[in-house]
Amino acid sequence: MLSANDLLLIGVLARDGTAASAAAALKVHVATLYRRLTELERETGTPLFRKIGGRYSPTPLGAELARSAAAVEASLADAQRRLSGGEQRLEGRITVTTADSLVPLVAELLHPFRREHAGIHFDLVVSNSFADMARYEAEVAIRPTRTPPETLVGQKAGTFGYGIFAADRDASALPWIVLDDSLASVPAGRWLAKHTVGSEVALRVNSMWVAGQAAASGLGKALLPDYLAKQFGLLPLGEPIDGLESEVWLLIHADLRRTPRIRSFMDFAGPLLRSRLTREAPTSSKP
Repeated sequence: MLSANDLLLIGVLARDGTAASAAAALKVHVATLYRRLTELERETGTPLFRKIGGRYSPTPLGAELARSAAAVEASLADAQRRLSGGEQRLEGRITVTTADSLVPLVAELLHPFRREHAGIHFDLVVSNSFADMARYEAEVAIRPTRTPPETLVGQKAGTFGYGIFAADRDASALPWIVLDDSLASVPAGRWLAKHTVGSEVALRVNSMWVAGQAAASGLGKALLPDYLAKQFGLLPLGEPIDGLESEVWLLIHADLRRTPRIRSFMDFAGPLLRSRLTREAPTSSKP
């Protein structure tokens, strides 16, 4: 029988990607995690995870169970909010900053939160650099990064990978859509600079979102985060690229952690982001 703890194990391992970090989050020994995962896979008769590039990637069944785990976590977080805050009415404005590639996921958070708290209004600042949180240019940052600033506090909402995507599987001969010099310092920009030398480039852009739109139009192939490629319905040309894995963090200034509207939004947004960032096993265009 699948227990709530088993479901949580699957969800955390899918989110964190490594047995060590998942065991730490669950406060169990790594050997305990391995043993229970082996038992679950024996009971179901099918693998729940595959190891790709040193990280655990859920199979289709594993991803389905991880999404169920995220939904349970979101329900528990909602119940905890109601227990701790009763029916307290939240009012005021929350300024959120995020990268352009995350706008679709962030936008999905705002409507359901306002449905519960109609007195809250949002400002959304889209930028590829961190706002000055110390001066409250933004109150909540939702950013793709592996190194969140030490001056901020928060939680890792999930992990993601990069791959080469196009609108059609038979598109390996298409020209490239690449990032311009404004994004040359990010890992994806450095990878493109190294691996597209001498290749035909159809378009240079200063936005991951625009690169995804251009790829969806059929203009070329692009290196994209998997969550963004999914938004555009793009298809992978090969496996995820080793070394480009990253994380999404939900961050605030430490001074704001006890502010009711900010705390409530963080508690609400974390589980939903995790459910959206749970990755299914990649499907390669290669036979």
